[in-house]
Amino acid sequence: MVSYKKINSFALVSLYNKKNINFLCNVLKKNNIGIISTGSTSKKIKSLGFACYEISRLTEFNEALNGRVKTLHPQIYISILHNRKNKNHRETFKKSNFPKIDYVIVNLYPFTKFINKKHEDVIEMIDIGGSTLLRASAKNYESVTSISSPEDYKFLKNNIQKNYGGTDLAFRERMAKKTFKLTFEYDQNIYNWIAQKNNQSDVKLRYGENPNQKGVLRKHKSKSILDYQVQGKEITFNNILDIDSGLDFLSEFSEPTTVIIKHNNACGVCSSKKIKSSFIKAFNSDKKSAFGGVVLTNKKIDKDLARLIVKNFFEVLVSPGFSKDALKILSERKNLILINSNKIPKTKKETSRSVRMGSLIQQNSNLKLSKKNFNIVSINNKLSKRENEDVLFAFKVVKHIKSNAIVLVKNKQTVGIGAGQMNRYDSTKIAITKYKENFSLKNLVCASDAFFPFIDSLKLLIKNQCTCIVEPSGSINDQKIIDFVNKNKLKLIFSSLRVFKH
Repeated sequence: MVSYKKINSFALVSLYNKKNINFLCNVLKKNNIGIISTGSTSKKIKSLGFACYEISRLTEFNEALNGRVKTLHPQIYISILHNRKNKNHRETFKKSNFPKIDYVIVNLYPFTKFINKKHEDVIEMIDIGGSTLLRASAKNYESVTSISSPEDYKFLKNNIQKNYGGTDLAFRERMAKKTFKLTFEYDQNIYNWIAQKNNQSDVKLRYGENPNQKGVLRKHKSKSILDYQVQGKEITFNNILDIDSGLDFLSEFSEPTTVIIKHNNACGVCSSKKIKSSFIKAFNSDKKSAFGGVVLTNKKIDKDLARLIVKNFFEVLVSPGFSKDALKILSERKNLILINSNKIPKTKKETSRSVRMGSLIQQNSNLKLSKKNFNIVSINNKLSKRENEDVLFAFKVVKHIKSNAIVLVKNKQTVGIGAGQMNRYDSTKIAITKYKENFSLKNLVCASDAFFPFIDSLKLLIKNQCTCIVEPSGSINDQKIIDFVNKNKLKLIFSSLRVFKH
């Protein structure tokens, strides 16, 4: 390799994101700009066939603390920061016996991509050396070019060509401005992460699930659901659980939809062209269970709907907005808790449960269901438009019902729900009982959150006007189920997803 003393200008290259690195090295090579680099970047550059001086060889200081210290060395910063017009600076640089760095090309560890990882992983993604190199080069932009993004390599190439092997002041200033903006935002993200961790605080609730149990709401951000209460009595532990459950249901739907929650399960769900009709049908799904429930809508509540709501007793009403007239009407029920959900996140990234000696944490089931998730496996395979819509609607609902879950649907309205039983047959019986109490419809769609292992539940469904069934596949008895369905001329759809919820 040619001695670095025969090269007049160098680029210090340290890249986490090695996108377009071959393009960059070609630009530097064609313009006789030497490359100084760090560990993995140096190996990559050499593997591509380009000459490269490793920093540790030049400073005679090996990387330390598992890579936390690589570029924090006086010789490097003397080279970058010395004022080329200042005689004393030039003499100090000359004594350092180090290559002259005129380009600093660095991209930072992707901190924000790691903020939901383990604490120790997040800490290691706080870039110290990279930020310092960029800030040093940007400070000395009168002489040094700082490049902080792979997207700028093409602009570097064009500017060097335009200026016959160097860069002009306007370009260096523009890149410095971009660098300081980047490092400012980077530090802001780190600050926000630490602040969020420290902002966890407990809000004391009246009690937990029962009066003999203490309860608190532990906030993980600066705000909680309590900050969106518009009116009503003090919100309780159980209210919060029901609201959170209801928001999970609503996250599945964009058309006007109402869900009524009791004990974290839906007792009525309906999608309709108007939010008023969706409320009426959700309420009529199971009026008895709806008493004292939590009502959630995904559209703003106006005065007409408010008048209907106050005719019945509910604990909580959640909506993305209330008209002035609606608020006036709803204020007649002073204890009715109103929550404006407009700025509450529609989904959550994970769910957790405290268990002995630890916590169980899982990715939340946020996958959006569509017709692509279903496959008709019965001989009778012609679904009407209504059946297609009801299959998707029913499966969206059953996804959020406690298992074993059975949901009966007609015209995007739940007409029977069975939940939380120790076997699927009992859940089926409960769903049918609810249906018989309130409806006399035919050609129902049934959704199950997991496969039917036996035909006993199917026999019940056939006797009670169900003609179309959607369930996940995966049972050793799948073929027996298909054979039974075909024999009885039912329609059977297999889902590629299981949506079992304990």
